[in-house]
Amino acid sequence: MQIKKVALLKNSMYEIHMDDDTSFKAHEESVVKYRLIPERILETGEYNQVLEAIQYDQAYVKALGYISYKLRSESEMRKYLAEDYHPEMIDRTIQRLREEGYVNDAHYAKALKNTMIATTDKGPFALERELKKHRIDEAVIRENVDAFSSEVDEERMNKLKDKQLKRHKGAYRQFRMKLTEKLYQKGYGKAHIDMIDFDDDYDEAAHFEKDFEKYFNKYRKKETGHTIKQKLIQALMRKGYGYDLIQEKLGGIDDETFEYYDET
Repeated sequence: MQIKKVALLKNSMYEIHMDDDTSFKAHEESVVKYRLIPERILETGEYNQVLEAIQYDQAYVKALGYISYKLRSESEMRKYLAEDYHPEMIDRTIQRLREEGYVNDAHYAKALKNTMIATTDKGPFALERELKKHRIDEAVIRENVDAFSSEVDEERMNKLKDKQLKRHKGAYRQFRMKLTEKLYQKGYGKAHIDMIDFDDDYDEAAHFEKDFEKYFNKYRKKETGHTIKQKLIQALMRKGYGYDLIQEKLGGIDDETFEYYDET
């Protein structure tokens, strides 16, 4: 086979045209390295070797570009290269990246752990879920999850609590339940939640009065007497208010107030 023409493209890329009307692209370095010049004759075996070598070089360069702005796991790299290269080429490229230190799942896991601790409010089990997505070795996952867990302290947990408490409007009991659920979702465990100091000076009276009025006005339009009281108790307890607090409020209201009210 003979090279018919070498055409310059963009970004130091060339298109090599063969005399059988086939063509392939190569970077300038490959053109020089493999002497891809017009009229050069390549035996079939040599031609195939050159194509494979060029593809390997391109896979390597593409991989370097992929990790140039963000650390990647091996599984991410394999998925990325699979768009253009066959498995054997990917294996060769990954092996080279490993040897040169560009792909290292242990480093990736540790870096992700440090990032999550420093820049997010997520917990160690969120790290575990993320590392499993990347098919990181189980021993590496365990090591980093345990390290993350050991760095979670009372200060971190109480900061998370204080942030959520500022937004809460309602019963404190409801706040504790919602916070606990939210922290489990964020990847914290019982041992971490137990670090939280729930002895807050929180006044839920204003929220209670507002919720009481809302439900009272809702039920008195359709119900009367005992039924209103029962529905009020149920609704307010679902909101997290204590039974004694609700009964105290109901005890201060005369029975006539619970008569049916028709706006029409």
